[in-house]
Amino acid sequence: MKNPLKLILIFVFISSILYSQERFWGLYPGWKINKANENNNGYTLIGSDTINQGYANTPIIINIDQYGNQESVVRYINDTVDGITTYSPNVYSFSDEYISVYGSYIEYYKDYNLFPILMTFNKTDFSLESIVNLKTYFENRSAIIWVQKESGNGKNILAGNVQYSRQSDAPTFFGFYDPITDTLIYKVYDAPSHCRMTPYQIFSTVDGGYLLSCEQDMTYSYPEEVYACILKLDSEGNEQWRYVVSDRIVETIYGPAERATYRPRIFDSPDGNFWLVWTDPRIITPTYMGGNDDCRVWIAKLTDNGDSCTLTEERDLMHEFDDPEQNWWLINDSYQAVDGTMYILLQNFWDYKSAMAKIHPNGVGAWFRTYKCYPEDVGSSYTYLKGMTATSDGGFMLTGGYLNHGTEIFPEGIIASVVFKVDSCGCFEEEGCNDHCMDSYSEHYVYMAEASVYPNPASDKITVSFDYQGGETEFEYKIYSLDGKAMQSGTFRAQFENLSVAPQCPLSVYDLPSGCYMIQFWGGGKIFTGKFVKE
Repeated sequence: MKNPLKLILIFVFISSILYSQERFWGLYPGWKINKANENNNGYTLIGSDTINQGYANTPIIINIDQYGNQESVVRYINDTVDGITTYSPNVYSFSDEYISVYGSYIEYYKDYNLFPILMTFNKTDFSLESIVNLKTYFENRSAIIWVQKESGNGKNILAGNVQYSRQSDAPTFFGFYDPITDTLIYKVYDAPSHCRMTPYQIFSTVDGGYLLSCEQDMTYSYPEEVYACILKLDSEGNEQWRYVVSDRIVETIYGPAERATYRPRIFDSPDGNFWLVWTDPRIITPTYMGGNDDCRVWIAKLTDNGDSCTLTEERDLMHEFDDPEQNWWLINDSYQAVDGTMYILLQNFWDYKSAMAKIHPNGVGAWFRTYKCYPEDVGSSYTYLKGMTATSDGGFMLTGGYLNHGTEIFPEGIIASVVFKVDSCGCFEEEGCNDHCMDSYSEHYVYMAEASVYPNPASDKITVSFDYQGGETEFEYKIYSLDGKAMQSGTFRAQFENLSVAPQCPLSVYDLPSGCYMIQFWGGGKIFTGKFVKE
């Protein structure tokens, strides 16, 4: 008979782990947060800013405390080699003293060449220490660095795309950069015609070589095609073999069609081989690709045979995830724990919502969580999570962005960085899936926090109160008419003499015409909204 006291102690221990993990969400300045790094007091977030919107973004660095309250922001308006702009950087790494960011720049307006640069920021005050121009290494070809990995001997392993100006072919490169000697040695790999072959992961193997997970994007010609692709490289980057995940057939209303395969991720398998995970949100037609209404998350065993590979045990994970709602998923990031457990971070093909999934070391799907900001907004909004970082409390920081072009909930629209701090079960709610961590599928939403407005109705003055306990913080506020017109704006610095008392902001509304209004406060990573009537 099992010891009941032992079972109780195990339950209490597991429960304490689940509920001691911090969980929060935050909406911060910037376009998106790509990477989070844990520090002594909370987290450092780094990503792309919105000073130049679109593809021309400069870095932004944000510090938050362990509860998600924003403490400081460092923005860079212009920090490129030739003083024009940067392409949105994708690669970040943290050392004890520095933050390294790989990005790209253009030399003049409407230039079609993107030249890679390495920016180094001091972790003490986040000042820009140096910019290294890597242009000369690529013989005036346009280059984007997509992924970076530490080699263990002081060198950075880099992979990305290279192409000549306006050329449709953009093959993958892989190489080693030594920041001490400022030298880069790399190789470029053949790709199909009219193909942009983008790397998403560098995976080290026990034989000293590497597996490079790529995506062959051939949507620059007809028929449009996209295939997941794995390259096996030796320790010097020489290609040993290549495997393309193709010829997967799905039945459509138009008949059988081939699935397009996207963004593969590689994990270690307990038997010494590898797991390969990918998705198939699109189908290949004779002309343009279409949406795959049977989109799946797939897993298969990858065996390295030395000069070739085999893919076996291929199967769909969606049923093991309890068949989540159809959303045409793409994998943005991945993580494997020391016990072999696999995690993937996904987003909808059109950025509407994001998700996180857990896969057991034996390749069986565990759970699937979806995340969406402000589902009460009937308009189109986008919640796109790009990065996943494991934290010391057993949970994860999920980082990305939120975009709303202008709807009832955000009349003027909003662009913001977004962070979800979830526990080991993928939950960020105070109440939610923690009690049922093994449940296969659950949805998680950020709802607009309410602010109290009184008196209501009001004639000349109102007082706004909202539940925020993040310490002294400056909030921006705006008052909108119900037709979405901005009527009044300003700033309010919340100061706390007693953290148990919510901040209160007195405002004059004497000049507003009679009618119904909405007021929003944004600061410290949180947004609060309330409504009132002006008599």
